[in-house]
Amino acid sequence: METCESNKILAKLVYLLKRSLDEWIESSLCCESQLTFNKSHLPFFMSIGTTGISNTELAANLNVTKQAASKIVKELEAINLVRSEKNEVDARSSTLYLTDHGIRLFNHISNQICVLEEDYKKLVGAKNYETAINVMIKLTAYHEKRSKVALN
Repeated sequence: METCESNKILAKLVYLLKRSLDEWIESSLCCESQLTFNKSHLPFFMSIGTTGISNTELAANLNVTKQAASKIVKELEAINLVRSEKNEVDARSSTLYLTDHGIRLFNHISNQICVLEEDYKKLVGAKNYETAINVMIKLTAYHEKRSKVALN
């Protein structure tokens, strides 16, 4: 079987991009005001958003178990970024919302992400940036589908 050289390049590019984004999160998001905020919880925090979401929806959106999402939500609640309210229609369910402090942090992070996106668009052009985002969405969906098939 012939080896695929692009595998090596892809793995390297994914690694380098992830490392660069991790460094950007550490240096540019400026979450010093929230020193107890775990940067790995960023996708969960940002997915809650300003309109609220159920734990089930949060877990599904991030392709994790409800238990994993609940654990992270509890940590975000402990640092006063997230609160939960019982669902008026289904008392067994609750909706997650950002606290006032969480909304301020959410807006700050959103603004910083917009700045980075604008930098990317200047660097590669708006059309190329949108194409890259669409490709990443398709690649992510492909891998999520594969992992679900593997579990069944």
